[in-house]
Amino acid sequence: MIYLAIFAFVFSAVFCYFLIKKMVNYKFSYDLHKKEKVKVPEMGGLAVLFSNALFIPFVNPTFILPIVAAGIIGVVDDIAKLSPKEKLILLFTSGLIVGVLFYNSSYISWIDILIVAFGIMIFSNLTNMLAGFNGLEIGMGVIASTSLAVVLFLDNCTSGFLSALIVSASYFGLLIFNKYPAKIFPGDVGTLPIGAFLASLAVIYKEYVSFLIIMMPYIIDASLKYLSAGVMSRDEHKPTTLGEDGRLYYIGGYLSLPRLILKYKAMKEYQLVLILWIIGALFGMAGILIASII
Repeated sequence: MIYLAIFAFVFSAVFCYFLIKKMVNYKFSYDLHKKEKVKVPEMGGLAVLFSNALFIPFVNPTFILPIVAAGIIGVVDDIAKLSPKEKLILLFTSGLIVGVLFYNSSYISWIDILIVAFGIMIFSNLTNMLAGFNGLEIGMGVIASTSLAVVLFLDNCTSGFLSALIVSASYFGLLIFNKYPAKIFPGDVGTLPIGAFLASLAVIYKEYVSFLIIMMPYIIDASLKYLSAGVMSRDEHKPTTLGEDGRLYYIGGYLSLPRLILKYKAMKEYQLVLILWIIGALFGMAGILIASII
């Protein structure tokens, strides 16, 4: 059933192509890290949401639940701008519902319901926070999904492997248009489901150690932000400074994983994203290595 991942990639890419033309006059923002005032459509994650909703049920209909739940909250957030507190409450509540449905399907024990709820709430936010540069959040999502897919393959978890592969392929379809220079942004509908889905699979298949290693770039990023500035909303995350030479500079303010890199060396946006992708891939390989020896 590997062909489902190919179909998911094609569907997502084609859907995204048409979204670019439709959303540019409905929901858009400006690319803050470009010298020119570039108008970029948002909510490209809709392509991924529909692609996953269409193809994952062929593997296991239950596995689509966290993606749809987080995706709907993402749509609401993209349109109505939820407060951080409202988003956390909605994600936790949806996580409880997803956990109960997993329990009723005999995938988890009753005590895992709370783990699913907290996992969806926490990791959806983490995959939403490591963002702000062309291709960063979606590329990291592809890397994390692919890494977990390999972990599940090594453990002979066929349904989990195929589902994670479909998710990775769907996000890769979006990445084609979101990479530098971005033609569309994913929106929260694109970033929230990444953490929700991966956390859910980690609980179902008890891949906690590998999952936490794979997600380490997100954990480091969130920790830096919290330790340097406390709890902030996405709107309070000011962009890094774009120099006349086209490079990004860290001038001060809160720290994050991207800003920590820029603190030591200014660089162009695509270079920064490539370094972050490499960091994500290294942690992904570490997670796979751990899965192969324990």
